Amino acid sequence: MYCHHCGKYINENAIEAKSSSYNLTDESNDETTIQYVCPQCGHLIKHNLDESEIKSLSRASHAQMQRCRNLFANGMGFIVIGVIVLVIAGIFFLLARKPSNQFQLTICAELFISIALFVICLFSLTVGIINLVKFFIKKNQYTKLLNEINDGSFVQ
Repeated sequence: MYCHHCGKYINENAIEAKSSSYNLTDESNDETTIQYVCPQCGHLIKHNLDESEIKSLSRASHAQMQRCRNLFANGMGFIVIGVIVLVIAGIFFLLARKPSNQFQLTICAELFISIALFVICLFSLTVGIINLVKFFIKKNQYTKLLNEINDGSFVQ
């Protein structure tokens, strides 16, 4: 299910697996509708959306696609910073190998700087890759949703 106000995807099966909504009412029949509250915006999410709610969902999906593009840019920025810091850390690691000590690795300030830069590089690359994975997952999800809305085959 998608919230028609903000476009957030809610996994109905995961919610019902935790606690069934059908057990909460004693008078459930075929006409009973279960509605959920969106955790992001607080609006009610229901089945059988009308035309105006589908248009609202389409607008929200386009906004989510823009957030996905921002996530991609953020991830690529972290990856570029991580690669730059990796190069600088490699230079400091090479500087830690002193020629006066037959190019053996010595305990010096350059070694500690390179270790700190390697840690920063690892953090930056990890955050960048996580953001890129989130981008690709959300992009595929909302592209498929927008295609279903455009085809007229969307059913909530």
